[in-house]
Amino acid sequence: MEKEAVQAYLSLLKKEISPAMGCTEPAAAALAVAYAADALGIMPDSIRVSVSAYIFKNGMNVGIPGTGMVGLEISAALGAISAEPQKQLLVLNDISQEQKALAKQMVEEKRVRIEIADTDEKLYIEAVCQAGDQQASALLLRTHNGLARITKNGEVLVDNVAAPADDREQTELPPQEPEDMTLASIVDFVSSVSTEEVYFLRDVISMNCTIAEEGLTHDYGLKVGKSILESSKSGLVSDNLANFAVACTAAAADARMSGCDKPVMSTAGSGNQGLTASLPVAVIGRKLDLPEDKILHALALSILVTIHTKQYIGRLSVLCGCSIAAAIGSCCGIIFLFDGGLENMEIGINSMVADISGVVCDGAKPGCALKIATAVNSAIRSASMALNGLGANAHDGIVTMDVEQTLKNLGMLGNEGMRAANSAILEMMLHK
Repeated sequence: MEKEAVQAYLSLLKKEISPAMGCTEPAAAALAVAYAADALGIMPDSIRVSVSAYIFKNGMNVGIPGTGMVGLEISAALGAISAEPQKQLLVLNDISQEQKALAKQMVEEKRVRIEIADTDEKLYIEAVCQAGDQQASALLLRTHNGLARITKNGEVLVDNVAAPADDREQTELPPQEPEDMTLASIVDFVSSVSTEEVYFLRDVISMNCTIAEEGLTHDYGLKVGKSILESSKSGLVSDNLANFAVACTAAAADARMSGCDKPVMSTAGSGNQGLTASLPVAVIGRKLDLPEDKILHALALSILVTIHTKQYIGRLSVLCGCSIAAAIGSCCGIIFLFDGGLENMEIGINSMVADISGVVCDGAKPGCALKIATAVNSAIRSASMALNGLGANAHDGIVTMDVEQTLKNLGMLGNEGMRAANSAILEMMLHK
C-alpha cells in the first residue's frame, strides 16, 4: 500500500477511536447541553433536550456513571452543571459529588425535559438552556460529537450546518465510502503499516482491559461476564480461552452499562463497539503470549473492519452494532492472530452474517452484555471454522460469495428491510 494510503487509514483509525465516559448516547446528550450551558454563561434554570428516536431509545435505561440513576435527564443535568464541552465524550468524567447532587435536584424539580424530535436524522440532539430571559442552544448531528450549531439569544455563534461539506467539523461519517474501502484494502494496510505507527492502540487495550477487570471482580448489572467464569468452576461452562475472552468482554459491558465510573475507548461512536472490537483480540493475543506487534496489527484490523461494516449499516441502526459490526471485526482480528489471510476472513464474515445478522438494538442497558457474549462466541466460532476453510456460503440466506456484497446486504437488511422496527421497538419500551 502506498504511504499516502497508509496515512489515510491511520488517520481514520485515530478519528474513530476516542475515550468515552458512560454510554455514548447519554454522554452525547450531556455534551450538547454542556455546549449550550457554556454559551449561556450562567447556570440554567431549565433544560430542554430534543433527540432522535434512536438516541432516546439508547439513553432511557442505561446507568449514568457515579449517580445510581439511569437515563437522559440526569446526564443532561450533569452536562449543564459541568458546562465543559471541551471534554467531549468524557464530559461526564471528574464531576464532584456536589455537582451530582445539584444535577439530581434539577431532575427531581423537573427542570429537565427530554423530547423525541420530529426528524429523519438518526443522530440528532438539540439542547436548549434557559435562565430568565437568556437562552442558548446547541445542536449535534450525525456523530456523537458532531457540533452543528450554537446559538445565544437568537444569535448564531457556530454554524457548521451551512458550511461546505469539506469544512464541517465531524458531522459526517468517515470520509471513505464503502466502495473506496474494502476488506482487501484493510488487510493490505495492516500488512503495510509499521508497529510504531500503531503504538497508539496500546491505550485502547489498557483502558478497555481495565474496565473488563472491574466487571470481573465486582458486581455490575446482570454479571454476565462474572457468571461465565463462575460457571466454569462448576463445570457447566468450559474453562478455556474462548470462554475467558467472552467473559472479559461481557464483564466490561456489565460495568459500563451499569454506571461504572471508568472510561472506555470507543470505536465508530460506540463504547460497546470499542469493547467488542478490542477485548477478544487483546485477551486471546495476550493469553497465547503472542508478540505485541501481532496483537496491535490484529487490533487495527478489527477496528477498521468494524468501521467498514458500520459504513454499510449506519452510525446508528436498528441492528446491534456491537453484536454485529464489532464482532465481525473481532472475528477478522482473531483470524489474523492465527495467521489466517484474506480468504479466511471473507469466510469468517460470511459465517458471522449468516449467524447473527438479526440481532436488534433495543436500547442501551445492562442486558447489552448478553448480546455481546453471544456475539463474541459467534466471532470465535466463525474464526475457528474459517481457519479450517469452513463457513457459510451463497446458499445461506443473505450471504453471497462476494464479501462486500454480503456486507451491503447486511446494511440493506437494517436500513431498508427493518425500517419500521426501530419505531416498533421504542413503542414497546415506552409502554411496558
